Amino acid sequence: MELLSALIGGLIGGVLGVVGSILSSYYGPRKFEEWKEKRMIDKYDNPRKELLQKLLGGDFKIRSIETLSRVTGTTNEECRRLLIEIKARGIKIKGNREGWVLIMNKPLNVSLENEEDDDVE
Repeated sequence: MELLSALIGGLIGGVLGVVGSILSSYYGPRKFEEWKEKRMIDKYDNPRKELLQKLLGGDFKIRSIETLSRVTGTTNEECRRLLIEIKARGIKIKGNREGWVLIMNKPLNVSLENEEDDDVE
């Protein structure tokens, strides 16, 4: 009987050890990465999106990617990602440069080829 109790106790302890290892080595780092990513979004992306909304919603409806990325402190690629998330669209502006405008200000069915640049550089 003591042998059976020892075997059952060892089996339960082994199973709990494996489950604990899986939880701490897989789910722990995964949850930490998710938490860290959410924190970065809250700390950096959301304020940048608000700033982009203000820049494109003010007096100047069209801005160059250079201005937008410089003001928000992002790379052009990161700025493009944020612009798409706030529902902006890319356009070609004077000088064959890349510009951006909010879709609500210039819907997709409106042609914007060589639109005058409202941007103040």
